[in-house]
Amino acid sequence: MSYPESFNNLRSDSRVSSELPARLSIGSQLTLNGRLKDLSLKSAFIRIKHSVYVQLNDEVGFAIQISMNNAEELIEGMARISRIAGGEGLAIYFTRMEEPSIRRLKELLKSMGVC
Repeated sequence: MSYPESFNNLRSDSRVSSELPARLSIGSQLTLNGRLKDLSLKSAFIRIKHSVYVQLNDEVGFAIQISMNNAEELIEGMARISRIAGGEGLAIYFTRMEEPSIRRLKELLKSMGVC
């Protein structure tokens, strides 16, 4: 089996544990609420209690609420599912984010001692 060159770099970024609220949007009609387990500059693992039929590489929308006091302060964008852990959650690999979300992600990781 052949892997893309970027496969070996998936875990090269430092990860931090976190319990921030997160949301995944699958298609235009399904939204799942969960909590982060860990976060890096390129990916996240989101704990989700409900099971849902998804496959590896499915594209999903994501939103991570970075302020408990302000539900509008989000890191959001698009991602692909990189791992499915039945009964636990989903790992996502970020594919698209606007500049404000990238800046917020970098600031959050820096405040947690990464980046």
